[in-house]
Amino acid sequence: MIKYLTLFLIFASLLFSGEYPQRFKQLSIPLFDSLKPISKLSDIDGVNEYLENIEKSKSLGFRIDKTQNEKEIKEYLLKLRKLQKMHDNILHQVHKNIDTAVDNNDYELFLKLTEYEFDGLLKNRALFSKSLEYYKKNRATKKNSFFDKKIKHEKLYLATTQEFFNVVSTSSFRSSSKNGSKEKSVSLEAVDVGNHIAVYIKNSNAYSVTVKLKESYDNLSFDKSVKRVFSLKSGAKKEYIRLYKQSGSLSYSYNYDYSWIIGSIDAVHNDEYIYRLPYARGTNHAVSQGYNGVFTHKGHSQYAIDFAMDEGTKIYAARDGIVVKTKSNSNRGGASKKFSSSGNYITIEHSDSTFATYYHLKKNGVGVKIGDRVNRGDFIGYSGNTGYSSGPHLHFAVFKADSSTSTKTLPVKLLSQKGVIQKPIRGISYKAK
Repeated sequence: MIKYLTLFLIFASLLFSGEYPQRFKQLSIPLFDSLKPISKLSDIDGVNEYLENIEKSKSLGFRIDKTQNEKEIKEYLLKLRKLQKMHDNILHQVHKNIDTAVDNNDYELFLKLTEYEFDGLLKNRALFSKSLEYYKKNRATKKNSFFDKKIKHEKLYLATTQEFFNVVSTSSFRSSSKNGSKEKSVSLEAVDVGNHIAVYIKNSNAYSVTVKLKESYDNLSFDKSVKRVFSLKSGAKKEYIRLYKQSGSLSYSYNYDYSWIIGSIDAVHNDEYIYRLPYARGTNHAVSQGYNGVFTHKGHSQYAIDFAMDEGTKIYAARDGIVVKTKSNSNRGGASKKFSSSGNYITIEHSDSTFATYYHLKKNGVGVKIGDRVNRGDFIGYSGNTGYSSGPHLHFAVFKADSSTSTKTLPVKLLSQKGVIQKPIRGISYKAK
């Protein structure tokens, strides 16, 4: 009883003691914020000691905010570092227990360990994925606010951050159509050459596409081994299939429903290629979100990189290629789904049929046009804050078609003045070479 009363008094004193100490806020606030969720884990070794040390550290922090005593400032920093080690040890134990609970199918323990979120909880991607799948299988039994929030976030993300290159276009073509589907950027055309009908498909887009067809025939024979999913380069036209009229038949018909997406499923990224940082040589910009970012760099944007920079910063091509798509007429942006289709961008196709996209550019901030061939290091535009964006930055990503319905981003190597960047780290500034 005394133990629980002590925990309550510690929690109450922190809850009602006003603002946090100002010294070392970046280190201390996540620790102080963890008080409530960690206090629920009293069965974990070290929790009670951790909570007691939080109270002492916070009291000292408020005192040095007033006194600015150098000796006490050092003492406070040491206490925070000790707290951080204790926090990390508790987190490690919690993660081990979550993993064990999943393996043992102990859903009650699993829910208890994940009921309250605190800094670092399930930031390990592999354990998070394992835990999320386990929760989805059992959520009908009892729900968990932590995972429901994560599921809601993922759904919102998928619904609101679909940049243009992950959009599937659709069309149809019928034997009753006299002009084929020529008005579409990917079109079908049938030519009667006597003993057979040749069906052609053409890609009029400035970029490669992956096409998927679904078809039906009446009184026609054809090669059943023909591929239904394939890629087409920009401007390419190919004979898709030959349809042979059956002797004695007075009528026949063919019907196609088809879709396409930017990119080639046959693209093989050159993983040894070293990209240029997409800003001026000799300038520094910090990574505000890197690979597997905690905000929006998930799913098809897993390997995107955000560089913090003022609006109007000059942007340079990270690799040679051809400009295949742009948007520059928007002046709208903000951290809301209503802005998701308002981002300005430049997209460049590389020689290996992968693409780079430069996103959130300023209005009229595109300095190239579709069809331009650009070299690595050429000026292409200006950064901005348009689209689904919480602040001025450049969103840079290299991607390819992953299937006939989706794209995926790719990890890349980037050259800085200190060497090759294998994995950009959030908060680190990199100087372009």
